Order: sequence, then C-alpha cells, then structure tokens
Amino acid sequence: MLRIPLLAAIAKVLLGPVLAAGPNVIVVITDDQGYGDLSAHGSTKVKTPALDRFRSESTSLDRFFVSPTCSPTRSALMTGLHEFRCGISHTIMGRSLLRPGIPTMPEMFRAAGYRTGIIGKWHLGDAYPCRPEDRGFDDVFVHGCGGIGQTADYWGNGYFDPMIRRRGGWEKTEGYCTDVFFQEAIRWMGERVAEQKPFFLHLATNAPHAPYIPPERDSKLTGADAFHAMIGNIDANFAKLMEALEKSGQAGNTVVVFLTDNGSAIGAANAGMKGRKGSPDEGGVRVPCFVRWPGKIAAGKVVPELAAHIDLLPTLTSLCGVARPAGWSGDGADLAPSLLGKAEFPKGRVFFTQVGRWRGDQAAGRFRGRDFSVRDDRWRLVGLELFDMVADPGQTKNLFSTEGAEAQRLLAEYGRWWEGVLPAVREPVRYVVGSEACPLVRLTAHDWWPSKETEASGAERNFAHSQIRDFLKKAQVAATRNALPSNSGHWKLQVEREGNYEIGFALLPPEAPAEERTAIGQLRPGVAHIRAGQEELRLDIKQGATSFRVPVDLDAGPLDLEIWFGGQLLNDRILGAFFVSLERKGERKAPKTEFRPKPSK
Repeated sequence: MLRIPLLAAIAKVLLGPVLAAGPNVIVVITDDQGYGDLSAHGSTKVKTPALDRFRSESTSLDRFFVSPTCSPTRSALMTGLHEFRCGISHTIMGRSLLRPGIPTMPEMFRAAGYRTGIIGKWHLGDAYPCRPEDRGFDDVFVHGCGGIGQTADYWGNGYFDPMIRRRGGWEKTEGYCTDVFFQEAIRWMGERVAEQKPFFLHLATNAPHAPYIPPERDSKLTGADAFHAMIGNIDANFAKLMEALEKSGQAGNTVVVFLTDNGSAIGAANAGMKGRKGSPDEGGVRVPCFVRWPGKIAAGKVVPELAAHIDLLPTLTSLCGVARPAGWSGDGADLAPSLLGKAEFPKGRVFFTQVGRWRGDQAAGRFRGRDFSVRDDRWRLVGLELFDMVADPGQTKNLFSTEGAEAQRLLAEYGRWWEGVLPAVREPVRYVVGSEACPLVRLTAHDWWPSKETEASGAERNFAHSQIRDFLKKAQVAATRNALPSNSGHWKLQVEREGNYEIGFALLPPEAPAEERTAIGQLRPGVAHIRAGQEELRLDIKQGATSFRVPVDLDAGPLDLEIWFGGQLLNDRILGAFFVSLERKGERKAPKTEFRPKPSK
C-alpha cells in the first residue's frame, strides 16, 4: 500500500501546485472618490445605498490612509511598500512605472494557486516589464494610462463602447465604461467559480475620475453633478457584483475590500476635512476602506486606529494563507489577526505623505520638506503646521509654536524616513527593450522625461489624446503655430540585448484613422532626429510624411532615447514623436567601433 506522503507527492506531480485553501479575494478600488463621497459618510450630494449596506456588513477601517494621487496609491497597494520605494512619485513623466523585481500581491496569490485578474485601471506602466501581465495578473482587461482617452490608451477611446485591452490585444466593448468593467468582473468571477479555482480579482474603475462623463441617462449633468452621478452608477454596479457573488454560493468564502485611491477630486462633501486630491492634508489622503468576510470578520465594526494601503498586501495574504517571499519585508502591518478578532488593532503608528509631482529632471533631494505631512494617532504635521486631529479634525488651529516638542519629534521622524526613501525615488525606472519575453515595445509621450535637447513642455501637456490633438491642430495654422513652444521629451530604457532594432515613430499611433492622420499627422519638410544615448541619426522629412521606420544598432545597457522633428514649429522649436515602437530584428548590422588611444612615443 502506498504511504500518504508518497500519494501526496504523486498528486503534486500530476496536478501541479497544490491549490490554496484560503478564500477568494475581490478588491474594488474607485478613482478620485473621497471619504466623504458616500451617503454613509454624510454626503447629501450622492446616494450610495449598496456601498452603505456593504459598509454595515464589513469592518470599516475608518482612519485609512492612501497617497495623494492614484499611481502612488496603486503601487503601495500592490507591493506593501511606500510608493517612493517602488520608484513611483508621480502619475506621468516616467515616474508612474512600478519598478521591476519588487514582489507584488498578484504574484504571491498566483504562486499560491489562485487565478489572478485585473479589470479596469492599472496606471503603473504601459510597456514591458511594467504591464499588469508582467506583474502577476493572469487575466488582463484594462484601459491605457491613468484613464480612458489618455495617451497610451487606444486612440480616440471614449467612455461609451470603449476599446479595452486584453493580453491578446484591444477589443471593442458595448456600453458605458463602468458597466463594462463590472459586467466583465461578474463574467470572470463566474468562470472561476465554475472551474472551482480560487481567485484574486482587482477591479479598478476609472470613474469618477475626470473627464466627468456620466452614464447616458445623466448625460445632461456636468461638473460636480456628473461626478456624483458617476458615483451613483458605481454604487448600482457594486450592488450587481455583490448579488452575483451571493448567487454563486461563494459570498461566505470571499474576502471583499472596497476602497478609493485618494481624497475626493471634487470635495463637495468632505466630512469636515481639510484638503482633497493631491493634498497632504487629511482630506487628501483619508479614504473609505471596508473589509467583509461573512462569519469571519465582524460586521458593522468601525475601527478608529490608523491603517493604510501598505497594510493590504500583508493582511490579505495572511487572511488567505498565501505565503510571502522569503525575507519579504514591507512597510505595512498585518491586520489579519485584528480583523479576525484575535488581537487589538495596532496603535502608535506613523504614516508619511509626500506629494512627489516634481519634474523628472529636478533633483528629488530638493523637495525634502515640501508638500509633505506626518500623521500619528493624535497629530498631523503638514510642513510647518501642526494640528491636533483628535480635538481639531478639520485642521483649523495651527499648534506648531505651542506644541514645539511634538512638532520637532515628527520633523525628526520625517527626516529619517526621507533619507531612507531618497535613494529609491531618485533612481529612474526603465522600460526594457530587446527582451525575448516582449519583442515589440510601444512608447508614448505619457512617459516622457523632460527633453534633453531644449527647454520644452512634455508629458505634463501630452498625457491625453485631447491635448495632443489640440497641439497638432494649432501646429497646422500659421497664426497659432508661432505661439507654440517646443514639445518633446525622452524615454529612459534598458536595452536587454544588443542588436539591430527597428524604430517606428510618428505624431499619431498606428490605429489613428486615416482622415485624422491626414488632417493633423502630416509633417512639413524638415529633419527627423533620433538621439540614442550619445549617438544621433538624422533623416530628411518629405512633405506629407506621417510615419517612419528606421533600423538602428543599439548596445545593451541603459539608454536615453529622444526622437523629434525639426521644421514643424517656428524659431527652431522642436516637436517630439508622441508615439514610438522598438523591435529587435537580429544581430547588429555594423561592427562596434572601439576607441583605441594612439600609443605614446
């Protein structure tokens, strides 16, 4: 008779990795919805009955902090590290790319036998090796960049019937974007339940982020009213998701988390807090976070102790029995014992907020002491202002001068933290070209670092299709062309293998319609420049040209690449190629030139 250990060994060989025995996980995160943007938190601007009910069925982490903007929050959630340790400090300019090699939550769940899926928004890199499929997600259904209609998204995309990218490419959908994402989540979840495989689902809506375009029934609404209508639509879809989960029979075996990515972008209902999205004040970083696991995590409990996005990775992996990599050490706390009622929630914690939206060519060290805050159980230090958050949650009375000891203590904490994260935040994250895992890499102006050729506007003015269209339309008209500044930038890349590469570049992406390419994508006679490191290649531009494909030999190693057109703007101003592709075609065509100094006599 076979012994039990031998049977287990045979089963492992035949069946592969043993599936995790823990619960499923669904994390729902919305975009730009703040703590106060729920009727349960006092808003009279919007009704959220489904989320209010979910809150009553969950443990609410009532003082839950995230980062001031979206990419930083998402990186911290995925890694359990402060965003600066992940190389992320902004949402554009190449500083929203999740550093390769840092373990992620979906990678851990996948290693444990879970099927992992992301639906909606990623915003941590659109090219290899920073895409969601490179960072642990089996199934991908996402828009590009930080929102529908942003630069790396499918050209011309909109909130209705959007093109959404799967791992195999873009596909056309039908309906309003939020409806599309929740419908896909319900379908995907149903497939996982049918195959009896545990799942980890990250459902991230682009709503209610600007532009404020509500569902068709609310199409006449604008501004704040449209923003609140978008939240109402999220609430209705969340109700459908919870109903589908209940019908699947998996509700009791699924941990569901709801949170948002930063403070409210509108702040019409801000629960009495100071600040909103982009601010280091309480209202810029405090968001709702509800955790539900029926029968395991208390319903209706409100936790006053501080918690944060960096806690979700250790907490969810612990709740599910998912192993973290050997030696893994994050910045967050494992709240699983506290959520399960086996321990008190931790006290005495300190959280650091730094608004990192400086230009990529500016030294990070210059920004120490700017746009930051430090939060502990009682105090929030914001620059040189100190607030007692227990007595004065609205931050109305600055106590910096009267509570000097507390202020100095928190300033010292901040100084130690800053010195710890500075080396990581100032080291750029580079896309990788020439890898066998991803032969073709597409780049866009969304990830431009500032131009090395001239003082120019860059990614900050080119992160959406509408901005690029507007610029190119003005460039076609002599009267407006004279006022246009240089518009260019460079990409920071890592060439994995030396060889011959085909570089394609244009003002518009390949999927742009022919009529638009003719109207705004044609070039005037001039010179196209490819600056790869210290080497520069120049090509003549013929009237009406719209795209180029050029073979170039590249050495392995780090590479700063900038491609621009001369002769398109006036007064020697330059116009960058907004869309670029690189593909390795084979070995280099020309032999390497080595500098050999002349022997001394």
